[in-house]
Amino acid sequence: MHDMMREVCLSKAKEENFLQVIKAPTSTSTVNAHTRESRRLVVHGGNALNLLGRKSNKKARSVLGFGLDSNLWKQSAQGFRNLQLLRVLDLSSESDSGAEFKVRIPSSIGNLIHLRFLSLNVTSGSHLPSSLRNLKLLLCLILSSRGKVYVPNIFKEMVELRYLFLPYYMKNKTKLELGNLVNLELLWCFRSKSGRITDLRGMTRLRTLQVIFEDRYTSEKILASSLRELRNLEMLSLRSKSDVAPDVDFIWNFIHLRDLEMVMLMPRLPEHSRFPPNLAHIFLSRCRMEEDPLPILEKLLHLQSVQLGFNAFVGRKMVCTKGGFPQLRKLNLIYLDELEEWEIEEGSMPCLRTLYIKRCKKLKEIPEGLKYIISLKELIISGMNKEWKGKLESGGESYYKVQHIPSVQFNYDSDESEE
Repeated sequence: MHDMMREVCLSKAKEENFLQVIKAPTSTSTVNAHTRESRRLVVHGGNALNLLGRKSNKKARSVLGFGLDSNLWKQSAQGFRNLQLLRVLDLSSESDSGAEFKVRIPSSIGNLIHLRFLSLNVTSGSHLPSSLRNLKLLLCLILSSRGKVYVPNIFKEMVELRYLFLPYYMKNKTKLELGNLVNLELLWCFRSKSGRITDLRGMTRLRTLQVIFEDRYTSEKILASSLRELRNLEMLSLRSKSDVAPDVDFIWNFIHLRDLEMVMLMPRLPEHSRFPPNLAHIFLSRCRMEEDPLPILEKLLHLQSVQLGFNAFVGRKMVCTKGGFPQLRKLNLIYLDELEEWEIEEGSMPCLRTLYIKRCKKLKEIPEGLKYIISLKELIISGMNKEWKGKLESGGESYYKVQHIPSVQFNYDSDESEE
């Protein structure tokens, strides 16, 4: 049915001139560079984007690229000149080879002054051209990267931006000026070394924010005063590798917050009454809490998912008490190196559906109380002692704890890092 629906959709799209797919030539094929002047173009494989440079595409409004090769940017300059009225350009899909290559994106991309949406997948060593500052009508800019890239100070006049995804790593020391972006609703990968924390003060429309601290907290007062006015935040991510625990008391005043991610040293959690009232998802990592965080988290009535990862907790025992976590659907325990015992009382986590345990090497066994959680549909165990599998399989001494779970999976080959 899926294949039939796809063919019907493609046929109808062709009939209505909804979109045109341009594929790169192979050794046994030829290319018709003629376009039907479609408003939506999809370029597929190799040097397909270069084919757009052979003819003016004045009616084109959207171009999506898939599987383009490492010569993409060398070939694209002329193509950009022929797409003057483009509104959407998405070249974020990875190349077929997946190879790393340094590139200099042509400055002609800055001629696409009508763009509203731009998504680029740039690789390590890449340079973004200063001409990007001409794209003053952009609403969404996504700069994904697989390494350090050079980003010039281009954002000052992009005052219409609503969504800005910065590269995770930037190699330039230039401070980005973001203070004029008062219409932003999402800002991702804002790094303290690449921008001024005080620029966040005027972004009162922000709903999603990720801040990455790359140095010690030089002024907690500046941090607090810059973020405390962001009253509309619904998702907040704070990351730091500093060995100093910051004062983040202002976080608990964000009453609309639903998603919270904290990857930083944080010796203990505040009392449950301090948390935002509608918090639904929390992710904690590298906190090194010595006190069990579950007695606090389980009192949050709207919490639906919890992830404790990379020594979020460094104690030896955790307890889930009766009536705790009334709405929790998903629980992930990842790289809790010191955890030895986990107790679940009957009546705890009555709505839990997915449990994921990864590389908690000292954890002796699955909790006895797991047998009471009849809502549980999936248990995934990764990188644990292989004795666990024998105990939990049919006929094993602990099988009675998991026999009610429809899907129990064991994975011993997963070494990927998860934060």
